[in-house]
Amino acid sequence: MRKMVIKRSFGIAVILVVAVFSGIVACDFLPKEPKKVDFLDKSFAVLMPKSWSLKSDLNDQADLQMGNPFKEAYTIIITENKMDFDDISLEEHSDLTRSLIQRGLKGYHESDPEIIDMGDIQAIRYRLTGSLDGINLVYWHVTLETENHYHQMILWSLKSKFMKNETDFNSVIHSFEMLDG
Repeated sequence: MRKMVIKRSFGIAVILVVAVFSGIVACDFLPKEPKKVDFLDKSFAVLMPKSWSLKSDLNDQADLQMGNPFKEAYTIIITENKMDFDDISLEEHSDLTRSLIQRGLKGYHESDPEIIDMGDIQAIRYRLTGSLDGINLVYWHVTLETENHYHQMILWSLKSKFMKNETDFNSVIHSFEMLDG
C-alpha cells in the first residue's frame, strides 16, 4: 500500500513539474513586445499583440490570421482589389461583406457605423453581435480603403470576453499600415 501511495505522489509531482516547465517554455516563445506582421507580399502590415500568434485555421480566404485562443481573441484580414468591383464605395463594400456575416449568425444585431480616423486610410467600423452554433459572439467589422484595395478586418471574441480584448483589438486596427514594397 505504501508503494502505491509513493508511486501516485511521484506521478503527480512529475505531472506538475512538466506542466510548470511547459508553461515557462511556452512563455519564452511568445513575443515580449507587439510584433509587426506583414501580409500580401509585404504590401501591408499590422502589429500583432504580444500574447498572440499567427493562425492558419480561422478562414480560408484570409490574407492574415492571428489570435490568442486562451483569451478567445481573433482577427482576420481579407484584402480585395478594387478592380474586382464595379465602382463601389467604402460603405457599400462594408454592407456587402457584413451581409455575409449576418447570414451565419442567429439573433444578428449591428451598431450604427463609426468612422475611424486613420490619417490617409478611410475606415468604418460596426459592432456585430449574434450566436453561432449556440455560442454568443461579438465582432468588430472594420472596412479599410486604400488606393487600390478594400480590406475587411474582422476581430471577434466570446461575448463575455470581448471587453477585455478591446485594447488588443484597437491596437491591431490602428496599427494597419501600407508598406513601401
